[in-house]
Amino acid sequence: MDTLHPSLEQFEAELTRQGKAPATRRGYLADLRDFAAWVQQTYGEPFDPARLVREDVRAYRAHLLTVKRQKPATINRKLAALGTFCRWAVSEGLLQNDPTDSIENVRQAQPPPRALDATDLRRLVRRAQQSGNPLHVAVITVLANTGLRVSELCGMELRDIEMSARKGKITVIGKGEKPREIPLNAETRRALREYLAVRPAADELQVFIGQRGPLTESGVWRIVRKYAHLAGLEGISPHSLRHTFATRLLREAHTDLTTVADLLGHADVRTTTRYTRPNQADRERAVEALL
Repeated sequence: MDTLHPSLEQFEAELTRQGKAPATRRGYLADLRDFAAWVQQTYGEPFDPARLVREDVRAYRAHLLTVKRQKPATINRKLAALGTFCRWAVSEGLLQNDPTDSIENVRQAQPPPRALDATDLRRLVRRAQQSGNPLHVAVITVLANTGLRVSELCGMELRDIEMSARKGKITVIGKGEKPREIPLNAETRRALREYLAVRPAADELQVFIGQRGPLTESGVWRIVRKYAHLAGLEGISPHSLRHTFATRLLREAHTDLTTVADLLGHADVRTTTRYTRPNQADRERAVEALL
């Protein structure tokens, strides 16, 4: 490293002084070595932090993206390491201005949220029903059929539920203190009635009461993960059931985006469009349909 420029050795010493782990130090220095080698190869001059300008960083970013074809996460990590080094160099008087300032990270494509298909959802609900625990059945059924956030589920109060023999709804105060109404289908009404019939006679207003009082968000996570594991579904969280609700509305019920956004409590319908992105199964079906 010291054959490139003494500043890199000094920077490594600073990382050691800060108590950075050996693996972290090696990662920083490896990324900086790559950049220094690129500078020397591209410009035919030794690496010197005092000579760096913003255009060097822009060109390196483009090189990693278009020539090396590295993943956005890798590029952003390298840029972050370079930024840390440059800010240190400025503080040490080795560099007048930070050339990484205002250099944007490479955008990373967000994969479609994971959602359970109909078979896996039935397996999850079945496992909960086999437990004979009405609270657990109600929690999973409500999440899957209303798309509630975990915080909204835990905050539900008895007065928020309206049910009759043929219909029902819940009123939710979501993000931004904005209320919304979500209809309850027959399956959800049944699960709620069976739970409310045995709900502890507690003074709390919250609907869902656990052994130690109102159900907490961590308690909801434990319930969902327990039955997901029993159903052989790994990596499933309460948020997966929110995604499942949205995906079923769009793909199975062919609900319009505006209605789905309203049910989910999205302030901007553009947030909801991520549920319309094709998954791998969609892509495979599309290609298989070619004659």
